[in-house]
Amino acid sequence: MSDITVYEFQPLWLTLDRVGPFQDTPYEIDFTDEQDRPCNLFLLMSENGRGKTTVLECMALLMRLFGATEPRQFGYEDLDAGEGRIQLDVLTRIHWQGSDHRILLSLVAGNLGEETFLKAWDTPDLDRFGAQEWHRIGFRQQPGLPVGGYWRGDNLAQDLHYHLIFANRSAPEGFANSTLSLPTALYFPAYRDVPSILGLGDRPITQPEHWGYSSAFEFAAHSTQWTESLDNLLVWLAWLSNGSFEAAVETVNGTVFGKSPDKFLVPEIRRVPPEAVVHSAGQTHRLDRLSSGEKNLVQLFLRIGAHGTRNTWILVDELDVHLHVRWQHKAINAMKAQVRRQPGTTVIAATHSVEILEAFQVDIREEGLIKGGLIIDDNLR
Repeated sequence: MSDITVYEFQPLWLTLDRVGPFQDTPYEIDFTDEQDRPCNLFLLMSENGRGKTTVLECMALLMRLFGATEPRQFGYEDLDAGEGRIQLDVLTRIHWQGSDHRILLSLVAGNLGEETFLKAWDTPDLDRFGAQEWHRIGFRQQPGLPVGGYWRGDNLAQDLHYHLIFANRSAPEGFANSTLSLPTALYFPAYRDVPSILGLGDRPITQPEHWGYSSAFEFAAHSTQWTESLDNLLVWLAWLSNGSFEAAVETVNGTVFGKSPDKFLVPEIRRVPPEAVVHSAGQTHRLDRLSSGEKNLVQLFLRIGAHGTRNTWILVDELDVHLHVRWQHKAINAMKAQVRRQPGTTVIAATHSVEILEAFQVDIREEGLIKGGLIIDDNLR
């Protein structure tokens, strides 16, 4: 296995066939702008039930498989028990075997033969995106057996796959300060609550449940268990004593409470019981006492800072959920700031909010942003 450094890892094209609402014919999503540049800020729009969640779930699923050693199933009914198949094409630039390579990498999963690809890339296509080669890695459905992996003539794809496996759960270097170049996908389903933690006494300083690198994470509303809580994450960051906790506090206060000077995440951990607290109107209270919209954003930006790498996909379902109009503008503007702050970030967010669209302004150029979007309702066949 050769050393690999990943400089870019950007979603380019997604093809869905017989999954979710995309049953009749293969459905394609182009994540590039009118100049064929991969978008780093992309909105999926539609009414409920049209497939926004399916798109995000499939992208996260493919990234999770890409970092899995021996997956036994896909974890998606249409792929495990049906005829479904998906392909995600990624434009990536890496250093491998002593030289730089700009390639198109296809991640494939589902009911596929070893020669089957939902979208084939020939030389004119590669030239269009400045890619030199097409590499493929796939995970094939085998009823009753573990998912069967197969590779077609691309040692580079195998090496990158093995690097993701061997880096699994390796410790990050600090909050919002990762130098790890391997790609990761952070998937946030629509329900992003911060519930109260069960029990007051059993809260040891211990490594959080999701700590370390993974090719994909899913951060739904965490459970009421201590090790899966945001409080445990913040206590752990404080225990590291490397500036990570202070950076996390600054991030939350800047993105969530930036225009509320009387409300802020306190820059120290309450000791008994160990937990993070927010100061508001002369009082302090726990994270689970925040409003639904505040919980939404605190969950997003703490997880992004703690688990992101230099090549991170942020996949957010219903970015606008529980958010007042003013907060919806705040959410999309905070995502814009994240992309500018870490240029290797790609944000793909689903919404049906007109207010989000107004703040997005796809036709207006903004420094550091390559914007795009798709209205699934108009294209679903």
